[in-house]
Amino acid sequence: MANAFACQNVQIQETIGHCKVHSRIDLRKQPITDSDAEIIIKEAIIKKQCSMLWLVSNHITSQGISNLAAALRNCTALEGLSLCDNAVNDADVFHITSALSDHNTKLRRLALTSNNITDEGVQHLAELLKVNCSLTELWLGSNKITDRGVQMLTDTLVHYNKTLCVLSLSWNKLVTDASVDFFIDLFENNQTLRTVCLTNCNLSETSKLKLREATKLRTEFYLDL
Repeated sequence: MANAFACQNVQIQETIGHCKVHSRIDLRKQPITDSDAEIIIKEAIIKKQCSMLWLVSNHITSQGISNLAAALRNCTALEGLSLCDNAVNDADVFHITSALSDHNTKLRRLALTSNNITDEGVQHLAELLKVNCSLTELWLGSNKITDRGVQMLTDTLVHYNKTLCVLSLSWNKLVTDASVDFFIDLFENNQTLRTVCLTNCNLSETSKLKLREATKLRTEFYLDL
């Protein structure tokens, strides 16, 4: 087992080593242990100053995510982070949002699709968006977000945040017609958002029609239903 971990460490180090400074580093589908996470922090985030870090389907532990989040506090080079399909939970989201509340961070794109995020995690994200002025894209598809989570997010985006341009909640099956008024309020009162993705939520055709009508007069806006 130790040899297998050692080999994995070498593979990750080699992948990072072949990347240029300030480039995108893609480590998707490589199992990452807590020690591997430390290597990624040291080699990819600190040494390579990567602009994008793709950690998708890596089975990262909560400890690994906590360590990565801590590294974001003083990271000014990273512009995009994907932690999709890693069983990220609400506690993990708290660590990430706490780090991104630091005004030193410049992260613009945060992808958390296909995880275990509930309304509790959404509350952390909503609080982050009240103070964070760098995030422009937030991808939350295929999680466990309900209408309550939608209400918290849209309220923040209506009253506090004017920097987010892309919001994806696709494949959140617990988002229902009860969220329609929240979205309409968002579309009418937030002029920063340019893309909202709601495909395969639990919305009726009548509700979809209402949402399309609410965005009919907006220019340079894309509603994905």
